[in-house]
Order: sequence, then C-alpha cells, then structure tokens
Amino acid sequence: MNISKNFINCDSLNFFDLLKPSAGISPNDSFSFNFTIFEDLKEIALKWELMDSNESLNPWLSFEFQKNMVEAMPENIKVLFGCYSSGSEVKGYFPIYFYDFSLDKSFREKNPIKRIFGKLIKGKILVMGQIFSTGTNYPFSEYLRDQHFQKELHHFLQSIASRYKSKAILWKDFFSVCAALENNGYFSFKYQPAMIMTIDNHWETMHDYEQSLSSKYRIRLSRARNKMKGITWKTLNKEEIIHSQADLHQLYIGILSEATFKMATVPESYFSSMKEAFKEGYNIMAGYLDGKLVCFYSTLINGETLEANLAGFEEETNLKMQLYLNMLFLMVDNAIKLKVEKLNFYRTAMEIKSSVGAVGMDTMVYIKPTSKWLAPLFPILIPWFSPKNLLWKARSPFKATFL
Repeated sequence: MNISKNFINCDSLNFFDLLKPSAGISPNDSFSFNFTIFEDLKEIALKWELMDSNESLNPWLSFEFQKNMVEAMPENIKVLFGCYSSGSEVKGYFPIYFYDFSLDKSFREKNPIKRIFGKLIKGKILVMGQIFSTGTNYPFSEYLRDQHFQKELHHFLQSIASRYKSKAILWKDFFSVCAALENNGYFSFKYQPAMIMTIDNHWETMHDYEQSLSSKYRIRLSRARNKMKGITWKTLNKEEIIHSQADLHQLYIGILSEATFKMATVPESYFSSMKEAFKEGYNIMAGYLDGKLVCFYSTLINGETLEANLAGFEEETNLKMQLYLNMLFLMVDNAIKLKVEKLNFYRTAMEIKSSVGAVGMDTMVYIKPTSKWLAPLFPILIPWFSPKNLLWKARSPFKATFL
C-alpha cells in the first residue's frame, strides 16, 4: 500500500516543539512524502538495519528491537511496519501496532454497570507510540512541527486503520497538550503520571545521593537495607535470563494482576528477546533468598535516560523485606553509575516512587474513532471509562538546601 501526501519540511527540533502551533511555511519549502506499509519485516530488514548506525537512535525504534520482538509480541497485539520516504530517498521506518482491545479484560472495574457495558466494548485499535514503555517514543520527529503535518499524517493512518479494520487510532504518551491532534478531531484523556527522577550531576556515588536526603528519608533508606539482608542480587546474563524467564514471568504476572489497567501481558520470551535486542543496554537484576528467585527489575538505557522496564516480586517476601523499595534504590544507584540525566520509573506506585525522588509528569493519550457513527459516543464513553487518577501524596525526600 503506497499513499503519497504533501508534507512540510521542518528542521530538526526538540520533541516539545511539536506541541507549538505552526508559524506558517512557504509553499517553496514543501515537498512530497510517500508512506508505505509492510507486513513482513524481512522485506525491509537490510535497509532498516543500515539506517540504524546513528548513535542517538531511540532503541525502541531500532531494527534490532523489531526483529527480536516479532516472536515475543503479546497475543492481542500485531505489529506492521511503516516506511516514509521523499522521492527515492527512504527517510525512516517505524512500527504500527494493532491492539485487540477488550475493555473488560483491560480494566479492573468494580462498578457492576460499567462491567456489563465493558463486555460490549471491544475492537482493534491502531496504536502510535511504544506499547512497552512510557514516554514520547515517536519516529519522524524532525517533520512534526506543525498542525498541517499532523493532519496529513492522520490521513495516512486513517487509510491504514480502515484497511485493517481498526475502530480507532490512538497516540501515546504526550507530556503536554498537543493542539495539532486536538484540532484534528482527537479526544484526549490523562492517565497515571509518569514518575521521572532527575539525577543530579553532583552525585558521583550513591553516598552523595544519600547525603542529599533529609534525615527522615536517610533513616528510611537504612531501615529498608537492613530489612533486605539475606537477599543476594545478581545481574543476569543472556543464558541465565533464558533459564529463569518462566520464573521471571510468574513474578511479573503476580504484580500485573493488581494493575488498574493493563494494555497487554508480555509472554515469557519477552525477557530474552529484550536482552538479544539491546545487549548491554538492557539488564535484569534478580534478587534471591536462600537460592530462590523472589524479585527482579529490568532497565533499559535510552540516550540520557535510564528506563525502568518490567519488575516483579513475591508479595509476602516484599512485605517482610521491602523488596520493591530496595529495587527503586538500586535503580537510583544504577542511574548514578551510568551518569544519565534522568531515571524514568514509568507509571504506577506513584507515592513510593516520589519518596525516592521522582516527580509525577501528567501523560496525555489521544484517540480518534475511524467511523463517523462512533464519534458522538467518544465524548461520553471516554470520561466515563477513563481510569481515575488514584489519590496519592507527593513526597519530598531531599533537604531544603538541595531543592
């Protein structure tokens, strides 16, 4: 499928510039773009791999990630691959996800009326963004400055959604209002904030971080460490991940069952596929008690940000030994050693993450129905079914002089 549109030529820009209104572009600055969709990654493998030599490449948009995740996709998600080019020059490739959505399976809803209606709301959704992470993982950012581009890009996505029978198009995650999408007929809603921690450039070691904490939170850190005595920590290599991935998956499923919303449940092979895709950039730290795996967390280096990916733990052992809090502290230690600028803890457990120094950033999700008859229902259904932000208290763990 080949769809051509006229697009605006924009210089390279920061992602947050995408949210600014267009200042207007001269017709002389415009040129034609062709968009093509591929179902088989093998058709574009060589060209995509050759384009990934850029060191600043977002790992979630890399060929290695796509290649290794083809067989590790959740059952309710299918991925196709888009290509955009100017004339004969290929500019880039990107994933397009098709998500088989079922409201009653995705939301943990107590309201009996909503549960009944939830069984009726299902269908395929085209997803732009990264389903395995929280953040602005979008391709072709250098062309996304103004609303005209967003509008024309939507025409392409609308055609793809129609061909593959998607009920809606969804964009995730924006950290601010995107006027271009709102003006193009998308409905927005906020979800739980992303918990992001800035790593102070004066922290050379974990001791420096500890000294920046107020007395109350230093005592809390020391108490947590004492409770986890007996836990042996180990960074798993590829072979150990393969050997342990059934147990890793079981721990992950245990805490996922408590989530208010779950988009997808990754299969066991996810962990080894991530390691194969990102090599030393992706790591799993496992905690053992008397030789038994009781907890783990995984991280991915994405430029100047360390992303906390999946985690899991035994609930009973966590209550006794504060495993989750200790894993957060270990991630802070990892971030300091790697000298990154930020640590993205993703969503959920906002209060405990704020207690180690993370700050909540609201994330916006944009969605638009593909059929006109659904459009009048969205302003009613989205607010009614949107997950309510849990009440939580933001903590301030640092000394006043540090803020």
